[in-house]
Amino acid sequence: MKIELIRQKFNGTRGYKFKPFSWCCDKIQENPCIVFSDEVYTDDDIDDECTFPSFALWYSEVIKDWDDEYEEDTYYKINYCPFCGEPIEISVVGEEDIDECYKVLSKQRDELWKKYKKTDSKKKSEELRKQVRELDDKINWFYHLAEYENVKEK
Repeated sequence: MKIELIRQKFNGTRGYKFKPFSWCCDKIQENPCIVFSDEVYTDDDIDDECTFPSFALWYSEVIKDWDDEYEEDTYYKINYCPFCGEPIEISVVGEEDIDECYKVLSKQRDELWKKYKKTDSKKKSEELRKQVRELDDKINWFYHLAEYENVKEK
């Protein structure tokens, strides 16, 4: 299974988007414990690229610590499909600078937020709040591993 990534640079950081790909088998696609993610993996050789997207076995455990209870997620990176044995090859095939798009959305959000803080109208404040939430969703998309879309055409 080959997965091609586009590295996107913005706001002094980077994110990854994947191009459409074909699954090696149905079992890996349907298994809820196998995820394609950019989470930090449990591994002895973690380096600067520890957030590089990979397939992983995902395990969630409820931890009880005195009066506190919380879920802890653990990811174990896999390089081969556990069902059919096909290698999982992930590579960066392109890079794009989307900093300008990010800045435009951030600026729009900041301007709307300033308007929201200054308004006395309940109706107008709800409308502005909704617009800010929509911009927040668009901005957050930059940080998430997702299927590639050309941001500049949006």
